[in-house]
Amino acid sequence: MGIRMSGLSSGMDTEAIVKELMSAQSLKKNKVVKAKTKLEWTQTKWADLNTKLTGLYNNFVTKMQLSTAYKTKKTTISDTSKASVSAKTNAVNGSYTMEVKNIATAQYLTGAKIDASATDKLVDLDSSLLNKEISITTGGTTTKFAVTADTTLKDFTSALQNAGLNASFDDAQKRIFISSKDSGVANTFSISTSGLSNAEVTARGALCEAAGYSNMSNTNKASFDEAMQALQTSGVGTDDYNKALDTIAKLSYDTKKASADTAAETYVKAKLYSEKYSEYEEKARESLKNTYLDDDGNLKTGKTQEDYDKAVAKKADTDTVSYISSQLKEDDVKLQIEEAAFSGKTEADMADFSEKAVSKYYSSGVKAFTGMDGVDEDSEKTRMAAYTEKYASVTDRNEALSSSALTSLGLADISVDADGKVTVNGGANDSANTSIPTGMALIEGSDSKIILNGAELTSSSSVVSANGLEISLTSVTKENESVTFSVATDTDAIYDSVKSFLKEYNSVMKEMNTLYNADSAKGYEPLTSQEKEAMSDDEVKEWETKIKNSLLRSDSTLGSIINAMRSAMQTTVEYDGGTYALSSLGIMTSTDYTEGGLLHIYGDPDDSVYSAKDDKLKKALEENPDVVIATLTGVFGNLRQTMSDKMAGSKYSSSMTFYNDIKMKSDVKDYESDIKDWEDKLAEMEDAYYSKFTAMETALAKLQSQQSTMSGLFSS
Repeated sequence: MGIRMSGLSSGMDTEAIVKELMSAQSLKKNKVVKAKTKLEWTQTKWADLNTKLTGLYNNFVTKMQLSTAYKTKKTTISDTSKASVSAKTNAVNGSYTMEVKNIATAQYLTGAKIDASATDKLVDLDSSLLNKEISITTGGTTTKFAVTADTTLKDFTSALQNAGLNASFDDAQKRIFISSKDSGVANTFSISTSGLSNAEVTARGALCEAAGYSNMSNTNKASFDEAMQALQTSGVGTDDYNKALDTIAKLSYDTKKASADTAAETYVKAKLYSEKYSEYEEKARESLKNTYLDDDGNLKTGKTQEDYDKAVAKKADTDTVSYISSQLKEDDVKLQIEEAAFSGKTEADMADFSEKAVSKYYSSGVKAFTGMDGVDEDSEKTRMAAYTEKYASVTDRNEALSSSALTSLGLADISVDADGKVTVNGGANDSANTSIPTGMALIEGSDSKIILNGAELTSSSSVVSANGLEISLTSVTKENESVTFSVATDTDAIYDSVKSFLKEYNSVMKEMNTLYNADSAKGYEPLTSQEKEAMSDDEVKEWETKIKNSLLRSDSTLGSIINAMRSAMQTTVEYDGGTYALSSLGIMTSTDYTEGGLLHIYGDPDDSVYSAKDDKLKKALEENPDVVIATLTGVFGNLRQTMSDKMAGSKYSSSMTFYNDIKMKSDVKDYESDIKDWEDKLAEMEDAYYSKFTAMETALAKLQSQQSTMSGLFSS
């Protein structure tokens, strides 16, 4: 834009003149802007209506076209304290008699009291537990757990948990608590013990030591145990063997690396502590001086040198540790840790550590550690293969025990067969079995059992499912006592479903009728900013509302949808030799044509106009439900197909869309492009007008200058 001269020579208001000229030229651009605005309003109107139409389709039409929508069942039961019953659509109507013989329970084992804590080693509780193997079977899977010199009570309960049981040791009650996670015989568990042969103990010990088992997390120990168990049953070189070897080698490598990383970090921390503690001690002594010493440097009243020294040591330690924590985030310190973890460190490398650093980071004195130099997963696999091969080759692993090894833990060997029969230490689960530890209690897992119409049914849970019935049991019946319940079609629920559907259908149809038959807004166009400034907010709102309400007036797409849906609802259905329609069931359009095809259920108590009519739908549901189902599924199925066809995708519309949304978006972009072209064109025209006026002003200025010169010459 060049410099604009505004009437300096001509005295003309060029700004006003150009503005008037541009106002006339802007009319064409404003026409495009208004067309775009109206189209965007139309998009919004259609989007809102589309949401309601798809809601009707998804939430009502697709469901009401299915026969299952008309097979809702209701149940009544004679004694709700014994059970509750729900019925699916496939449940058989009729009366049922039931006896509740048992309600499913989980298996619970509460150990006898023992003088122990969770961290105690099992061999300290009973030295004979060393090298014993505990087998835990649940859900058809057996997990084995070997007791070593380091196995704690917590390790034992963790092994039970890893096997799929609930298990814990309560330090307050001094008891082990074990239970199955779910009720029923299929979810019961067995626990047995055996001794380990010398060959097993030797090979197992060597494998565990080589892999660093004692340094593994409980999760990794569980994975290692599972891999060892696989080695027991797989031959060397088999797929199962190789998979177990891979697992053990990976765990060994991860454990070795974690140990090296931890040792390296501890080394660097101790090194930094040794280097920086004295500095922070001096700073601490200086910062605390005024708290403990007077101006002459003597201890204040009530303060002792010991208190002063302790406070200094505490602050120096805190500040040094804080410094170390910040340093661990620095790249150079991270590199030191990586280098130490790779190369390892000897005790000689730690000889210069201060006593305080050693005391803080090495409770039992400094200890050399091996780094990861030359160690990778492949080399670790090669190293571990020698141990896994020896372990997999052991033939006699177990030795029978004369009695359970679990007695000292307040437990016993428990066996549950496929029928749920329980033996404890080889005997019955009763008081006559003297081998059961005093105070141990076992609740056997069991299935629910009912007698339904003379047939025995079972379930692993408290809910028995059979032929569409779900029977939730709450208590058993007494001997010779029974409960009766009935199943029937819930006509009230079906009636309400039809009623809800028609209410939603009418709501959408009413809105479409209103939009299609809206008053004309001829002569009304969207307002420009200047036009809005000349009107009040209420006037603008009223103006725009009138336009928006008329946007779909006589719209061909909307009219097509309305007519198609009305036609679908007037479909006739052939069934069992008869022809039926919604009107056959008392579902009629109003005699008031202005309603535009809304539907009413004659006899509906909530319909103020037609409530006095005979309720043919209710009567048909009770007396001839098959006709109702055939008619409604036929009519509503036709409506579903009609609506599906109307919202099928095309090059102009997306799927699940009743209007040409793609075309409208494209048209909006075209309008935006046209508006941009007009803005560029108008800017050029405005510049051209100003250029002409500027040229005129320049010419006039020159003429005036020449006139002044001539006047000066003549006057002289």
